[in-house]
Amino acid sequence: MNGFSLQDLSDELKNSLNKQSLQRLETGEAQPDSETISLLCKALKVTTDYFFRESTVSLEDLTFRKLKKLLVKEQEKVKAQTVDFLERYLELEDMLGLDSEIKFPPKAFKVKGAEDVQKAANKLREQWKLGLDPLPNIVEMLEQNNIKVQLTTADKAFSGMSTIIKDKIGVIVLNTNEEIPIVRRRFSALHELAHLYLDLSSFDEKQSEKMCDVFAASMLLPPAKLRDFLGEKRTNVVMKELSIIAGQYGISMAAIIYHSFANGIISASYHKFFMIKYNQYRTKEKEFKVYEGKENSERFLQLLIRAVAEEIISTTKAATLNNQKLGDFRQILDSAIK
Repeated sequence: MNGFSLQDLSDELKNSLNKQSLQRLETGEAQPDSETISLLCKALKVTTDYFFRESTVSLEDLTFRKLKKLLVKEQEKVKAQTVDFLERYLELEDMLGLDSEIKFPPKAFKVKGAEDVQKAANKLREQWKLGLDPLPNIVEMLEQNNIKVQLTTADKAFSGMSTIIKDKIGVIVLNTNEEIPIVRRRFSALHELAHLYLDLSSFDEKQSEKMCDVFAASMLLPPAKLRDFLGEKRTNVVMKELSIIAGQYGISMAAIIYHSFANGIISASYHKFFMIKYNQYRTKEKEFKVYEGKENSERFLQLLIRAVAEEIISTTKAATLNNQKLGDFRQILDSAIK
């Protein structure tokens, strides 16, 4: 979860335990005393409960498409963080008697082409009562619809991944690396949602990724709204025009212009011409300033506070589930009251 080698951990412990001692603990040849467990908890940023919690989630047999862009060490870090997140989240929901099951049949919407993908996006917007409005906080929207979203920080080459646990629990992992613009993170979240929602068995990997991009664009900016903004046919589009739409809907200008091409509003030749001009114009600063929104969820914390308020769990247990010291969690509660 921390990306440490045994030597890294020994260094973090200021060599109070050497690499060989840690290896004996890891393999079970030696057992830690309470002082050692306390040192490990501090170094690894976990609570004591972590070492005694029953393992309930396994990702061993699952293949994550986009993790291949990461070094093996980083892959294991992301997987371990995801397992820990899910175990704590599912335990909390179970204690509250909440259903963790995804609210649609996983990978069940059969897709034969881009038109089907747009129909799928329209259907999901309708089911979730989103209308044609902008989506202000996609992570919160996903969480409120029973999809667990783990936010992690990794190399910028990795944007996100998704999977189904136990054939019913939807999971999306997003990279919060500061070099990734928020519009890209929003797009990645909905791209991964497509992998959970769509049956893409008719396509190879490259085609599947393209279909997921179509879904993400259609969720972010419904084609009907796109036509309201741009009209049915255009021979020229102005950067400022796209910037205004991007700011309202939290989608990159590049995604809007490709979305316009995919929906027949602009020609292939104009799309190519525009992208050459766009890449000359674009800077990272301008890309970041297109949209500034909030992309996180307070659902897990809200459920924790609810469980404490209803005396289902103690404040100590809530702090453990939030991977915090008791005093730090109490500060959260106190700040909410103030």
